[in-house]
Amino acid sequence: MPGFTPPFPSQSDWMSAPPAGGRVAVVTRTRNRNLLLGRALASVLGQSHADWHLYVVNDGGDVEAVEATVAPHREAFAGRLTVIHNPVSLGMEAASNRALALAQAETHDAAACDFVVVHDDDDAWHPDFLKETVGFLRSEENRRYAAVLTRMICVYERLEPDRVVELRREQWNDWQPTLDGAQLLSRNLFSPIAFLIRMSVVRQIGFYNDTLPVIGDWDYNLRVFAVGDIGTIDQPLAYYHLRPDATGSYGNSVEAGRSLHARYNVLYRNALLRAQLNADPDAAGPIMTLLRVLGDNRDLMLNRLDAIAAAAAAASPATLDRLQLLADGQAALAGTVAAGGPAMAALHELAQAQAATAARLDALVSLVERLADGQDRLVQAQQRQEQAHGQAQAGLAQRLDEVQGRLGKMGFRAWWKRRWRRLGGR
Repeated sequence: MPGFTPPFPSQSDWMSAPPAGGRVAVVTRTRNRNLLLGRALASVLGQSHADWHLYVVNDGGDVEAVEATVAPHREAFAGRLTVIHNPVSLGMEAASNRALALAQAETHDAAACDFVVVHDDDDAWHPDFLKETVGFLRSEENRRYAAVLTRMICVYERLEPDRVVELRREQWNDWQPTLDGAQLLSRNLFSPIAFLIRMSVVRQIGFYNDTLPVIGDWDYNLRVFAVGDIGTIDQPLAYYHLRPDATGSYGNSVEAGRSLHARYNVLYRNALLRAQLNADPDAAGPIMTLLRVLGDNRDLMLNRLDAIAAAAAAASPATLDRLQLLADGQAALAGTVAAGGPAMAALHELAQAQAATAARLDALVSLVERLADGQDRLVQAQQRQEQAHGQAQAGLAQRLDEVQGRLGKMGFRAWWKRRWRRLGGR
């Protein structure tokens, strides 16, 4: 297309803002999870970058319990804490908006914030999270990025009456060194705990969508991406905590509300599709064409799978028996893993046991090799000793034979007289 200029890097209103300082508005949403809230407060207080202000939004929870959790830390916060109590629960996104509104209202104060991050009450940070992310976005070479994302560690845990017990840790599987917008359109790739946003971007895109009871974070991530690329830091600086077995207020919103997430995932996509069709009715043609191509590819894949199944059915009984044994073994392994606890933990323990066994076998093989080498050297020494002994015996036998031959020829008496005279005898 003549005169066409690719829109890269993207230019948005926020890019014309003056260079940012380093102050961060940290938003924590909580409701009757004071055992976890204390950990979140410690996570923020433990940051090596200390230029921040924490907004805790108690969304309809027990006011006295929240205040009692915060009280021991008041002195450490040194004026960097604002607690907001909603008389009734407004929902996660509306709770976030109360904190954002307050943070933006301070634009002309000395405490104006340059960045925003949501630190939920059940998650945590590495001590250098704010240092690394703020440093990234303040760098002139990263000016075109609207926000920055770090790696996450998934921390699986269970709750006991007065403590949280960690079970295991895993790497977040959706990490991308360069964030792919097409992938972000298909599903939410990260949690807010790993995501620092420029305040200038927040002013441009507005508040969270408080009509969404779930997936509001995904909606906001997409809106951030719509105005600029998202930078990445390849360091595990954020900890996303999961409690698959927890229920009630202590359950994760994703784990405890899967059916609600599934429903609103569809409703959200439907709303975006309707908005696109209303804005551009002609878009229906390309969309339908793409869907037809995808459908044809799916049918082709299914036909190939059917052909593979037919070939397997026509295979020899011995081949089928081996395949069945393999399937039974996989099923038995899956049952063993499920019965022994979480799959990844069981596989990790199995790998550790195999590694330990392999190390012991290596040591045993090394010992056997050394013993065999020593035995070879001992056999060789014995052979050399036997050879020398045989040679000595052969020489002695030869000398005896010679003596006996002489004695036989001369007679012992005559030989002895001559010998005696040589020795000086009479």
